[in-house]
Amino acid sequence: MPFTGTRSGGGSIIDTVQFFSGAAGAMTAAQVLAETTVAHYGRIGGIIANAVTAGTGGGNTVLDVLLNGTSIFTVTASRPTLLATSTGNFTSKVPNTRGVKPGDRITVICLSVSTTGHARVSGEVCLEDA
Repeated sequence: MPFTGTRSGGGSIIDTVQFFSGAAGAMTAAQVLAETTVAHYGRIGGIIANAVTAGTGGGNTVLDVLLNGTSIFTVTASRPTLLATSTGNFTSKVPNTRGVKPGDRITVICLSVSTTGHARVSGEVCLEDA
């Protein structure tokens, strides 16, 4: 099945970092959704995220992907974002920092929520061959 998220269209997908916020309860700011250590050379090719249950309040839920503790997005507006009262796919752009090597740590976090965050958020970060 092809990857349907925003992607660079480069190499073949060789691995994914899958994440899930949990089956019950709203996400909270700074919640870690997944963390993994990379075992190969490659690049981050794209990110997709989906929320089943809407949050409340004004504003957005924003996710971030950290590479060794630093955001892969240099522009805040490029991070995966979903309006608080919406469900479905987050909007996202291709990240600015993409190269990965063995030993790098990829962390997916909930950066911010509105009054109450979304629930049942899942997705993946695809890793391509370089």
